[in-house]
Amino acid sequence: MQFLCLHGAIGNTDVSVHDGKRFNIMLTSAEYHYSAGYCLLSTSTPLLKELNTEDSETTFHYLNGPLLVRPPPGFEAYFGVGPHYRWIDDGQKSGRSSIDRVRDLPTSESNDDAMREVLGDIRCHNYAELMAYIEEVLNKNPEIGGMIAYSEGAAAAATYILDEQRRQRDDGRERQIKCAMFVGGWPAMRRDTKEFILADDGGDEMIDIPTLHVLGANGSDHSSSCLFQLLN
Repeated sequence: MQFLCLHGAIGNTDVSVHDGKRFNIMLTSAEYHYSAGYCLLSTSTPLLKELNTEDSETTFHYLNGPLLVRPPPGFEAYFGVGPHYRWIDDGQKSGRSSIDRVRDLPTSESNDDAMREVLGDIRCHNYAELMAYIEEVLNKNPEIGGMIAYSEGAAAAATYILDEQRRQRDDGRERQIKCAMFVGGWPAMRRDTKEFILADDGGDEMIDIPTLHVLGANGSDHSSSCLFQLLN
């Protein structure tokens, strides 16, 4: 199977540090190492050993976000060598963007309350362009059947999957994405209002393909009540 991989906000597909290795989330047998940008899957990781069998081989396609950005002042070293990209244009000035707010994300018994502190008044100003950007890559690579995405990239991926569901329902269009893995993911966004979708807002939109969610132990969504809200 082939996967399309989306990095996090202010990342890229080849962020490097001084040792020349990618500066990424390492999927190893010991632990998940969270970082600013991406997901490195070396050929020796347990995940790839499970995915690569005699009957199938797994490959990955890496995509940069469509928006060229600069890291916040004081965080240049954290985000590694540029250029840096984002997926979502939140229309916010420096100091009020979702990236600035997420650094102070509170821990709460309600994941939605915590996320509302960060994303409540933010809208995606490039929704149509973002969906078209991802779709163009998928159309050129019809063999891709899954997505792996981190942080803001997970929001973009989840939004695209919901958009595919809608098009199948409304137009009968065949869907391409059959499964997804979200690492430290942000919520998907609504097509009509461009708001982030939270579990307690009364909406009935839900991803209906198999998904794997990797959450941080100290994240806002670590409690059992939060997990109950997130998963079906």
